[in-house]
Amino acid sequence: MLGSPTLLTDYPGRLVNHVEILYQPGERELAKRFFEFLGCSIVDTETDSGTGSSILYVYPEPTCQDRLNNVIYLSEIRPPQREFERLLNERLADDDELRAALDAYDHKARNEPHGITHFGLRYPSFDDIEVVIGRVENDLPDEMRGRVEITPIRPGDPRSMTDELIQAFVRTDIVCAGLFPLGQLIELQAQRVL
Repeated sequence: MLGSPTLLTDYPGRLVNHVEILYQPGERELAKRFFEFLGCSIVDTETDSGTGSSILYVYPEPTCQDRLNNVIYLSEIRPPQREFERLLNERLADDDELRAALDAYDHKARNEPHGITHFGLRYPSFDDIEVVIGRVENDLPDEMRGRVEITPIRPGDPRSMTDELIQAFVRTDIVCAGLFPLGQLIELQAQRVL
């Protein structure tokens, strides 16, 4: 169990403080449920994102809600990116070479996720991450089926970097920190001392 967390503003060093993640129009509630399914908590900032909806705070650790650090900012995709992706999808439909390159990227992301752009969420223990892995593997809500996949890499797996980690790569198109046609990888990770 966690003790009283300190604010990360008390930490004297550098750290990654936030990631901004987007969702598609009409998928706000689905995006919220996705992060809640991973064990995160959601707080509405009530600050307009410029799309008619507010920015949400996603906290990986529900007991530590620092709005400036260890937080994901979740909001609706903006029109310039939506238009760019519309054009990209049109070109993908008409360009065999471009589509083949995307298919190769997608295959790597789904089967050999190391080396694909992602961000990570840390879980306190192997037991904690196994609960989430089991939930994604066995209890995925209907609206997430076909849109969320998980690739666990446990100690002893030939793909494992070290026996100190369980890594579980979640692949989704519900939320994205980049371009939606590429999908999003999120690494769920738990660590132990050997």
